[in-house]
Amino acid sequence: MKNIFIISFLILLTNSNLYAEDIKINKTKNHYLTAKPINEHFMTSEEIVRAGVQSQKFYLPHGSCNGQDCKWSAQRTERELKLLHKSKKKLGNPVYYAWSIFFPDEFDINWTGSKMIVGQVKMKGVGMPIWEIHTRGAGFNIIAHHSINKAKFYCGKINKGEWTDIIIKADYAKEKSLDNNYKFFETWINGEYKETCSHNYPIVKEKTFKESNSNVGNSAGKVNFRYGIYRPNVGRWLERKNANKPEKIDYFNDPDGGERVITHPFKLNWEVKIPAALIYYDEIRVGNSKDQVDISKVNKPVD
Repeated sequence: MKNIFIISFLILLTNSNLYAEDIKINKTKNHYLTAKPINEHFMTSEEIVRAGVQSQKFYLPHGSCNGQDCKWSAQRTERELKLLHKSKKKLGNPVYYAWSIFFPDEFDINWTGSKMIVGQVKMKGVGMPIWEIHTRGAGFNIIAHHSINKAKFYCGKINKGEWTDIIIKADYAKEKSLDNNYKFFETWINGEYKETCSHNYPIVKEKTFKESNSNVGNSAGKVNFRYGIYRPNVGRWLERKNANKPEKIDYFNDPDGGERVITHPFKLNWEVKIPAALIYYDEIRVGNSKDQVDISKVNKPVD
């Protein structure tokens, strides 16, 4: 009887570590730098949905920015999860992120500016994302900025006018794997496994954890997922597209990415302006297994 109790307790303990979250809007919040007024840049929609009755609509026109972004030549309308995950020392405790994204038929390469980030994970106290998925107009690209080995991947083209289902597995473990086949980062798009968009090396360096710890203390190592539209270094696109440039342009180096950026580009008079971007998101889920978040394996929509 004692052995049965111990086994039952261990099963219960194991199951308590399982989680799956349907990321409804009330489980997210606007990023503090999202352009204002919020209701002009983020809203729900019943016109274009992946499942259920509503999706999340993000809209970002020329000139819409907030706070530090305006100075740093960036603009965004982003949501971030209230749910935080703590990086583990031991590997084998990955987080799975799933979401569906819709680019309308009118989507154009110029919507992206220098690039347009459509999903990213940030660690508390660390400047650059742990990983990001972005587009420059033709397809999806992923960068793992803090990997111990180069990690830049092309993951496939964008299909306009239809939903794209994305699943990403990320293991934020601090230790290396003795198994050379273990993937710290994996990607599926529309159910297809993307070998070229997966990674065998740790995606977080010890230096990254030290940076997090020195800046935020008790929140060190915690990560959260953001989604929406983020266009960094818009000034570079404006400068490239305008033959007749404003008379006075001031520059500085972005302390996070190290890029040379135009200061307050939206205060300048550009003949050619960056087009407004419009994207829809739906069926956002987070879990610790692929099956928990895979839209083809779950029946209940996220509304």
